[in-house]
Amino acid sequence: MRNSIRQLWGIIGVEGPVMLFVVCGLLLGELAMRAGDAQLSKDVAHLKSFDWLAHRLEETAQHPSVLFLGNSMTRFGVAQGAFEDEFASRTGEVPLTVKMNPDNSSLSDWYYLYNNFIHDEDLKPDLMVVGFQGDHLRDQPPNHPGRLAQYYCDLNDWPDLCKYDLPTFEDRASFALASLSSLYGNHDRPQTRLFDALIPHYRDGVQQLIDRVNAHSLAPRPQPTYHRLKEFLKHVGEQKVELVMVAMPIAAEYELDPELLKILRESGVTLVDCRHVPGIVPAMFPDGIHMSADASELYSRYLADALADPRLAKRAAAQHATALGPALRSAPELAF
Repeated sequence: MRNSIRQLWGIIGVEGPVMLFVVCGLLLGELAMRAGDAQLSKDVAHLKSFDWLAHRLEETAQHPSVLFLGNSMTRFGVAQGAFEDEFASRTGEVPLTVKMNPDNSSLSDWYYLYNNFIHDEDLKPDLMVVGFQGDHLRDQPPNHPGRLAQYYCDLNDWPDLCKYDLPTFEDRASFALASLSSLYGNHDRPQTRLFDALIPHYRDGVQQLIDRVNAHSLAPRPQPTYHRLKEFLKHVGEQKVELVMVAMPIAAEYELDPELLKILRESGVTLVDCRHVPGIVPAMFPDGIHMSADASELYSRYLADALADPRLAKRAAAQHATALGPALRSAPELAF
């Protein structure tokens, strides 16, 4: 017994300083991350501004408010000045526009963003415009669960998280740790920046590799489902927010899933098809996904023109004063 105790103290004497050094390093890293995480990227600063951006919707009672919800495609694609100018020229009213567009996100993220920062705060934009392409609206796990834990979710989201996003004990334990530790929740960002510095064109190369693997995969792709989208539409309907879904342009052609079109049609949601905006050509997408400044100008004015249709604008004006129901129609060049 005494020998065992001596051996234990011997191990502590040797390993203790190392363990203490590691613990102190982690604590310092955690404090540094909490103090300076907004400096990691523009996206982190944007994530931390969700509450401020959402409450901007309360700033005006004289002009219609338009919330753009999406990812970096919306960040690069929506030129707010061009949109506001075109909308004002068509309707006579200058809208208040707000963009909430976290990078590399989809409905998996927007669902919690809307629920926690718009729905639960009882904030009601006159129009909410959700920009998407391809599989953004399908049921799929989030790309960055740690970011959900850090910036989007609270304990009230746990049932939905377990239902949609955290199927295993390992997933749930990792999420819980990310909610407590900023260092763990954001660990991918310093790693990515380090690789960016060491490896030229690191991010583009990784994405190209992923695209090639997916393109040559022999495994059949599962039939897409839209359970979360239906829940999202239900919450929006409860709040009586005028919702517009926008199929955004990219360099390559993509089809709209018939099942998705059916769900939107049955929900009475307006769908604006902007996949082929006049004047926008593939060369205007430097990375194949994000618009150049010239494309953004064309897209924003085209979208403003569609949203300023008298029937939709009339409903938005009614929403500005009272609650209203689902959208009346499909905008130009729609599937329905």
